[in-house]
Amino acid sequence: MKASSDYVLADYVLEPLREGGDFTLYRGRQHGNLSPVLVIALSAEQPSPQSLRRLEHEYSVAADLDPAWAAKPLALTRNEGRTILVLEDPGGEPLDRILERDQGQPLDLTRFLRVAISLAKALAKSIGKASYIRTSSL
Repeated sequence: MKASSDYVLADYVLEPLREGGDFTLYRGRQHGNLSPVLVIALSAEQPSPQSLRRLEHEYSVAADLDPAWAAKPLALTRNEGRTILVLEDPGGEPLDRILERDQGQPLDLTRFLRVAISLAKALAKSIGKASYIRTSSL
């Protein structure tokens, strides 16, 4: 049974993680496949050419991305008339959700250091691929 917050595209069952002006980021599964995925969907029914180009660019750099620091694009496709970018899901939880769940309380030092070290490692690995770092607000 799906949760009330789930969003269903024809081939996917998705839970919204982040809603932005141009894009919505979901986590979910494709029907018949147990591997989790992230899906970036264009929010507008008539998206701007710039938004479409941005998804196309992100998909085009897939071969240059390392899963150690990036969610690798798997497919750029249309589903129920919407353009979507499907990415590998490395797992994890968005930091803002962790902070919300902890009701604004500061992270304990051990957890804070784990997050900081992981972010620093990912950033260090991505420096060589700086032109591919996403600057979206998703």
